[in-house]
Amino acid sequence: MKVIILAGGKGTRLPNSAKDIPKALVKIRGKAMLDHIVEGLEKHGLKDIRLSLGFRADQIIAHLTDNGKGYIEHVVEPEPLGTGGAVKFATSDIGEDFMVLNGDVMNDIDFTSLLKTHKPGMPCIVGAWREDARDFGLLEIKDGRIKAFLEKPAELKPGYINAGCYILHPKHFEGIMEKTFMIEKDVFPRLAESGSLHVFLHNGFWQDAGTEARLEEVRRS
Repeated sequence: MKVIILAGGKGTRLPNSAKDIPKALVKIRGKAMLDHIVEGLEKHGLKDIRLSLGFRADQIIAHLTDNGKGYIEHVVEPEPLGTGGAVKFATSDIGEDFMVLNGDVMNDIDFTSLLKTHKPGMPCIVGAWREDARDFGLLEIKDGRIKAFLEKPAELKPGYINAGCYILHPKHFEGIMEKTFMIEKDVFPRLAESGSLHVFLHNGFWQDAGTEARLEEVRRS
């Protein structure tokens, strides 16, 4: 299965760590964030990878070449397209299921088990367990499917959140005519309402590294 890594962000929430580099190249334990993600995928045999690039794409392309990973495919957005537009642009030549990963999340998701349980043609989101979900919206889950996306809880509350890992099919974008759109707002709620949005539950390590505070937390883990 082809994997799309969304790595086109500017890293505006990492003003110090990503001052002169794209967010994907910010280092964690001496290694670029992107390298950690790629190695985690390849450990499960997922080597058909395509990067969705935008901001400072040239630096990421050079990094791949310099580190022996020039075989990894990439596309460069002509303009910021939002998460949904980026996925649609990056998969324009794909006619089957594909996986999507956010490029600023560290995790130890069992991709092998995810693929084994995946039902072809059905959309799936990985839900990551958080003891404190106040910084994230919660998933309302019933019978293995996501029924709704809930707002961030005001008080400390555990639960499953959107882990930034999905399996989708091009048909899930049908009917969206906009060039720029957000997958979280324009695709997933519609799929949840239809009752077709499956969830794969992940109870292991997961940490968003998109802010300076969260990045430091990852580095300490």
